[in-house]
Amino acid sequence: MDVRFINPFLDGTAEVLTKMARLKPVAGKPFAKTNDSAYGDVSGIIGMTGDAIGSLALTFSEDCIIGIVSNMLGESYTEISREVMDAVGELTNMISGASRKTMEKDNLKVFAAIPTVVFGKNHTIRHVVQGPSIVIPFKTECGDFVIDVCLQSQLQKKEEKQLPDRRDAQDISVFNPKEINPAVFGKPAMQKTSQEVMQDTIEKDLRKSAPLEYKDVGERIEHLRKVLVETNANRDSIMKQLKDHPFMEAAQRMRYKKALPAYDAKIKRLKLDITAAETISKMSQDDFDNPQIKTDYQHYPTRQDPSKPDKK
Repeated sequence: MDVRFINPFLDGTAEVLTKMARLKPVAGKPFAKTNDSAYGDVSGIIGMTGDAIGSLALTFSEDCIIGIVSNMLGESYTEISREVMDAVGELTNMISGASRKTMEKDNLKVFAAIPTVVFGKNHTIRHVVQGPSIVIPFKTECGDFVIDVCLQSQLQKKEEKQLPDRRDAQDISVFNPKEINPAVFGKPAMQKTSQEVMQDTIEKDLRKSAPLEYKDVGERIEHLRKVLVETNANRDSIMKQLKDHPFMEAAQRMRYKKALPAYDAKIKRLKLDITAAETISKMSQDDFDNPQIKTDYQHYPTRQDPSKPDKK
């Protein structure tokens, strides 16, 4: 099997798991596999075609995938659930995409299908093409997993194909993946959201700003209400991104989750400031000149003064 179709999977795996789960997988020595047995409890399988045809299987032990998904989503999982299996499919798709991006640099055209997930003890993997597959074992602090690749290079057939003339040969040698298949190559390997813009907004929202001067209380109330609306909208935007992008990079997810309590505290403080400003706006000049401070919130005019004994 051509190493140009194998090495990219090593780099793609390290890239995806480092960014998504904050893990650094350590690759072991590859070996050939001649049967359909899976080296784990759950597998993501994806077919490929183009300059190489075949399939890729990503197989995890139960402990390994539970640990990886817990790191990815910031949640605690104890068994293989629907969320865990969805993550296996997404990881398979991401690693395939990252690997194909590396192949593009060598002018290799490889397209991928939609991944499927198989799970269960002693499950089997049947690759698209016949023949031995290459298994690359990995170790992580969460457990072990393997990449099981079975690809047949089509480069020789491509080279043997006769070209009409020199100009056509030059045109074909220039590979623009987006023109060939925009659905596959136009889509980035990793999920891209407006994270950079959102991070700038978070830093701006939570940065301690200098106090402003207002002409009157009404102007202050108007400003506080405007800031409250913007702060609520930005908090809702963070929550939406966390919901819509469950497989965003782990570091970015942690930044978002860390920002939420600060947003909640700011929203609470703004509501208190608005209430205080509204109270002040309703006070008369006499209230300011002759303030009456009550001893506690249960002080009523009809209440018996505890310092005076009842008359009998």
